[in-house]
Amino acid sequence: MRLAGFTLALAVCFAGSALAQPSVTSLENIYSWTLPGLPNYGIAQGSIFAIFGANLASTTVPLQPPPLQTTLSGVTVNVTVGGTTTQALLYYLSPTQINAVLPSATPVGTGTITVTNGAGTSADFPIIVLKNGFGLLTWNYGNGPVQGYNASDGYVLMNQLAATNPGDVLELWGTGLGPVQGDATLVNAGDSVEVDIGGVKAQLNYAGRSGFTGLDQINVVVPAGVSGCNASVVVKSGNIYSNFGTLPVVASGRTCSDPTIPFSADLLAKIAQTGSISIGVVGISQTTTQGTTVGGITVGGGTTDSGHADFIKFTYAEFIEGASYSGFATSIGSCAVSFFKTSTNNPNPPQPFQFTYLNAGNDVNINGPNGLIAMPLTTTNGIEFYSTPSSVPSFIPASGGTFTFDNGSGGPDVGGFSTQLQISAPFTWTNMNSISMVSRASGLGVNWTGGDPGTFVNITGLSFGAVNGSSTDFVAGSFTCQAPTSAGSFTVPAAVLQSMPPSATIAGISFSTLSLSNDTNPVTFSATGLDIGWASASAAYTINVTYQ
Repeated sequence: MRLAGFTLALAVCFAGSALAQPSVTSLENIYSWTLPGLPNYGIAQGSIFAIFGANLASTTVPLQPPPLQTTLSGVTVNVTVGGTTTQALLYYLSPTQINAVLPSATPVGTGTITVTNGAGTSADFPIIVLKNGFGLLTWNYGNGPVQGYNASDGYVLMNQLAATNPGDVLELWGTGLGPVQGDATLVNAGDSVEVDIGGVKAQLNYAGRSGFTGLDQINVVVPAGVSGCNASVVVKSGNIYSNFGTLPVVASGRTCSDPTIPFSADLLAKIAQTGSISIGVVGISQTTTQGTTVGGITVGGGTTDSGHADFIKFTYAEFIEGASYSGFATSIGSCAVSFFKTSTNNPNPPQPFQFTYLNAGNDVNINGPNGLIAMPLTTTNGIEFYSTPSSVPSFIPASGGTFTFDNGSGGPDVGGFSTQLQISAPFTWTNMNSISMVSRASGLGVNWTGGDPGTFVNITGLSFGAVNGSSTDFVAGSFTCQAPTSAGSFTVPAAVLQSMPPSATIAGISFSTLSLSNDTNPVTFSATGLDIGWASASAAYTINVTYQ
C-alpha cells in the first residue's frame, strides 16, 4: 500500500483565534465534496468527513496519526441519531474546519451533530447518516483525474504520461464504503461494491479499509475495450453512486492521446521538462434554444452565434492534476459529472488552481462567409478573454463554411497567428421533441442523423434541485457524455442520471436542460508564446427538461 502524496486533510490552515462559541454550517464527505440536495448526499458510517463552520477550534492542529482520539485540543464532536450518541474520531482541527471519522456505530438515519470546545457547544446541525456513500479521491476536489496508483506499472501515480492499459491492476482511494467493526483498519467493508470504468463493469480484487482509519482502498482491473485520456470512473457502494472521476487508458504504451485533445507525446514530454504549458483556444459556436410555453404562449428560444478566444498558462503539475481547460472533461464513450451550489449555505469545492492569462493583442478576428468580426480583449472579475460583442448578428451559415482566425501582429504574450477552420452542416437531433421528462432511474437514449462523421457529439445535462424543499437554496448537477457523430445514438447511463438532483420547478416550469452539440475535432496552430493552439466549432441544441 502506497500513500505518499495523499492528503487526508483537505484544509486551509489558519492562525489561532480568540475562543468563541462554535457554529456548524455544513458537512461533506472529505473526498467527494457531495453537496446537500444531491441524491448521493450523506455521511457514511465509518467515513472521513469535513465539518465547516466558525470558531470550531482556537488553533490549527495538523493531521493526527492513529490511534485517533475523540477529544483533541479540548474539542469534541457528538453525533446523535435515533437516541444514540457517538463521538467522532478527530483527524484535524482549524477554526473553520474539522476533519473527522464518523463512528461505524452511529445509526443510519437523520440526526444532529454538535461541536464542543472551551467556549461552549454549537447549536444542533442536521446530519444524514448513510450505511454507504463512497467518495472517490481525485486531484480536482471531487471530479477530474483519479488520484491513484497503477500496481502494474511500478505503483506510479496515473496521468497522461503514465496511462493505464486494459488488464492493469489499480489502487483507488476514498472513504465511505461502509461500517466496520470498531472502526478498525484492514477489515473488508463487506457490502456490495461495483466499479465502472468507461461505462464497463471492472473486475474487483479488493474493496475495504486501508491502513488508516476511515480510508478505503479499492483494487480493480482496467476492463478490456476501454480507452481515452478521460475515461469515466464511478464506484457504487450499496445502492449509492460516488462522485465521478476520470482515468487515462490506452491500448498499449503509457502516453495518452485523444482525437478531441491535441496533446501529442512530444508536447507532453516538452511541458513535463519545462514545467509549464501555454495554450490558446479559438472557436465559434451556434446555440439553438427551445422556447418555454406557458398558457399557450412561447417565451424565449432562438438561435445565437458567438465566437471566443482564450490564452492561458499554468504549471505542468496543475495540468496533470486536472486542468482540462480544453473543455473536454471526458473521452468518447465516457461521461463526467460535476456539481455546484447556487447559494452560499454550503461551500462549493475549492478551485484547485488559478490560470495566468496571456495577452494576444487588442483583438482576435473571425473572417467567415459573412465577413469580418473583431473580438476585443475583455476583462471581467480578473478573467481575460476575447468574445464577439452582443450586438453581432448571426454569422454562421446553416451549411457551414470556411472561417479564418487571426490576431494581427499579436500582443505582448502571444505572437501573431492565423489559422483556418472548415465546418460542415451539423447533425439533426431526431428525438429532441419527444424528450421532456427524464427518468433518473434508467438510461436516456438520444438519437441524431447527419453531421460530419469525423466530428463528435457532446450530450450535456443540467439539473437544478432544491435543497430540503427550499425555494431559494439550490444545488445543480451537470453531466457531459461524448460519442462519435458516426454512431448516430448514445445512451446516458443510469449511474450518471442517478447522480443528478431531481429538477425543481417554479410555477410548474423546469429550468433544467438537456443539450446535444456537434463539435469539430480541433485544428492546431502555432504562435510565439504558446506551446499549442487550436481552433474548433460547435453547433448545439438545448431543450428544457425535468429530471424525475
